[in-house]
Formats: sequence, C-alpha cells, structure tokens
Amino acid sequence: MIDPVNVEARRKRYGIVFINAGSLFAQIVQAAGYPTLLALLLVQMGLPSWLMGAILSLQWAVVLFLAPLVPKAMNRFGARASSMTGAFLSSLALLLLLAPASLPVVTISAFLMGVGLTVRWVGCDTWIVETVAGHVRGRSISVHETLMGLGIAAGPLLTLASAGNAANAVAAFIALLVLSFLCFGFGPRSSAEHHQGSRNMNPVRLVFGMVTLALVAALAAGYIETAMVSLLPLYLMSFQYPEAQALFILSVFGLGGTILQIPLGWLADRWGFRAAQSLCLLLILVGGPCLILMISTDWVVLIILFAWGGCVGGLNTLAVIEAGSTLPVGLAGTGMALVASSYTFGGVIGPALSGATLELGGGHGAIIVIIGLMAIYGVLLVVSRQQRIRRT
Repeated sequence: MIDPVNVEARRKRYGIVFINAGSLFAQIVQAAGYPTLLALLLVQMGLPSWLMGAILSLQWAVVLFLAPLVPKAMNRFGARASSMTGAFLSSLALLLLLAPASLPVVTISAFLMGVGLTVRWVGCDTWIVETVAGHVRGRSISVHETLMGLGIAAGPLLTLASAGNAANAVAAFIALLVLSFLCFGFGPRSSAEHHQGSRNMNPVRLVFGMVTLALVAALAAGYIETAMVSLLPLYLMSFQYPEAQALFILSVFGLGGTILQIPLGWLADRWGFRAAQSLCLLLILVGGPCLILMISTDWVVLIILFAWGGCVGGLNTLAVIEAGSTLPVGLAGTGMALVASSYTFGGVIGPALSGATLELGGGHGAIIVIIGLMAIYGVLLVVSRQQRIRRT
C-alpha cells in the first residue's frame, strides 16, 4: 500500500528543485544580467550620469516600496502564481528594450523589471518556507541563497557573451525567463493557496514585532554587501593595492558569500539560527579590527574578506531562516517581504554612507562604521536573550 504521507513528502522534495531552478534562471536576468544590459544601453543613449544612476536605481526602489504589498497578492493567488507572474513581467520589461531607445521606454522597462523582481523574490522565499519541513529549513533556504549568488555572478557573463548586441542578450534573457516560468509551473502547490484565514489579517506590525532582529540583520547585510561591492576596491587601492588585485579581492568576498551559505544553513538546522547569527557576528567583529591593523598583509586581507563575505551574506540568509522558523504560515509572506525591504533599504544607504565616511579614521572610516553597526546588532541580540530569560 502506498503511503500518502511519503508520496506528499517526495512531491515536495522534487518541487523544491523546480522552485530553485526557476528562481536561479530568473535571478540571472533580474538581479544581474538586466542591470548590466540596461547600463550599456543608457551609455549608448548618452544620458547624463545622474540620470543613468536614477534609472538604474529605480528597479531597487520598486523592491523597497512594493515588497510589503506582495503578500496580499500571494494570499489571493498563492506563491506559485506570484512567482510565475514575476517571470512574465520581467519578460515584458525585456521586450520593451527592443523598441527604439528613449527615456520613457527605459524608465518603464526598469520599473517593470523591479516589479517582476520583487514579486519573484518575495514569492520564492515564501514558497520555500511554506514547503520545506522545519528540520531542514536552514539548509533549504541556504541552498536557495547560494543559487541566488551564482545567478548574480552569471548574469553579466551572458551580457558579455552577446558581444554588444542588445537583441541577442534580450533573446537569451527571455529564454531564461521562459524556463523560469515553466519551472515554477511544475513547482509544488503552496500553502497560501489553501490558507484562507491569512487574507483577513493586517500583519505588518505583528511581523515587525516578532522578527525585529531578523529585519535588523537583513538591513545590516544589505548595507555591508552593497558598501563592500561599491567601495572595497577604492578602499584597498587607497592602501597601495593595485587595481587588479583589489578587484580580485572583491571577487573573493563574493565567493565567500556564495560558498559559506550552505554550512551556515546546516549550522542553523543543527544548533539554531541564533547560534549561527552569533558566529557571523563574532567573525565580523573580530575581523574588522584585524583588517584595519593588517591591511598591508594581502593574504590576511583575503582570509578576512572571504569570511566576511560568508558572514555578511549569512546575516540575510539567517534572517530568512529566522522569519520562516518564527512566523506562522499565514504570516510567512509578510515576513519575507519585510526581510526583502530591509535588505534593499540597507543596500540603498550603504554606498552613500560608506562613501561619506571612507576617508575618515585614517582611511578606514567605512570599516569602522560596519564594526559599529554590527556592535549595535550584537547589543540587540544580548538584550533579546536577556528578555527571553526573564520571561522564562
């Protein structure tokens, strides 16, 4: 006799593969390939740099403001339909780039891509949280986040392979989004599609109170990652590192952010997300002063920044794990949306604040700000732990 429980578990296990594949294909386009292609088109249009920056940032501004609204759509249509819609809207954004280049066309295209990215990002994170069992949630989420890192690395390579032909790049990206759409179609039915009670909730304030630390961690991760990507080469070059070496070290930082997510997810499953968060916090706080003191020793800098890449990326991964482990199913979508908004907000302020402080503290100002930010997060962790002890 066939055990329906085992059949359902097997179906969900295979379904996760389709969610991850669809999300990877979409990530290659939405988070990396499209911004690179759009930047090249804006340069060809001869727009002023401030206007190019505004158009390129529009996609992420949409994420910041739209993400909290996505759970309402998921409560009505489900995470699967929402993820498929994200891939479809991104395809429309790409098709617009085939029209004669003009400011309205590229602006609408960037806006549509931002909507598609937001819906797919929140949808897939929620979908995975709803689908996987609690004892493997950390590993499942960390695998997904690892694939998202690989997608960011692969996107610009496809743009480069198009040899400057925008039509070829658009065709390749649309093909990936079609694959993404199909993968999502084969994904498992999401829990939100049969949890009717969550539709009538007003959950943002409730979720914020339940996972405040996760949102702080996501903000810190967004701040540090974008600050490092934007300014790490300049920081190293100010201490006499050659440009090529500085860019290589930046790639090592990104490599750590990709490779170390799965071990952190395993750690979260085995000892809890707080233990994994504490480890990330400790390595960043110890690594910061070591980086400042040993900035002239390149192999030490490589080791520190590789670990930092993993720990900073881990803060966001663990924020998703914390929200998924803490919130009931009906609030999971709102939790994922607020994590995405927090990460994006950190990403918006990261380059600006770090750039303003880069020359302070003997040229270590940006690193000092990161240490201070993580110290604040550490204090919040300690206070939260003491409050839980008092309640028990």
